[in-house]
Amino acid sequence: MITKSYLLKTLNWLDQLYNDPTADDQKTSSYSKLALIELCGWIEETMDDIVLRCATRCLQSPANLKLIDKTVHNTYSFEYEAFRKMLMMVIGLATLEKIEEELETTGSKISALKGDLGNLKRSRNQAAHTHTKGTLTTYDAPSKTKYNFDRIYALLTELDAELQRHNC
Repeated sequence: MITKSYLLKTLNWLDQLYNDPTADDQKTSSYSKLALIELCGWIEETMDDIVLRCATRCLQSPANLKLIDKTVHNTYSFEYEAFRKMLMMVIGLATLEKIEEELETTGSKISALKGDLGNLKRSRNQAAHTHTKGTLTTYDAPSKTKYNFDRIYALLTELDAELQRHNC
C-alpha cells in the first residue's frame, strides 16, 4: 500500500505557511522549494517501496532478495527509467512490458508518469543544487506541488495495483 498521509500533511502545512499574509518572498520561496524537495523524496521512497514489496511477493531466494535490496538502496533517482530497471530485475522485461502496455492503453499512464517525473526532475535539480544568492528563484507554490503529488500518487497506485494483478 502506498502511503500518502504524511506527505499530504507536510504539503498542507507548507501551503498554509506559503499563504500566510505575513510571509515575505524569502519565506514563500523557501516553502515552495521545501514542498518540491519533499515530494521528490516521497516519490523516490515510494518507488523503492513498490520494488521491495514486489520482490517480497515474487522472489524466494534470500540471495536474490538481498540483491534487490542492495540495488534499491544504491539507486538515488526518481526517474522512470531507474525505477523501470529495478522492476525489470524483479519481474522480467516480458511482464513489465505487459503491465506498461495495459497502463498505456487505458489512458497513456506510463507516458504521463514519465512526463510528470521529467518535469519534476528539472525543478528538483534546480532546487537541490542552488542556494539563495540575493535574488530569489521562483518555484511552484505548494498548492501546485500538491496537485503534482495527487497526479503522481494516482499513477503510482495504479502501477502498483497492476503489478499485484500480475502476481508481482
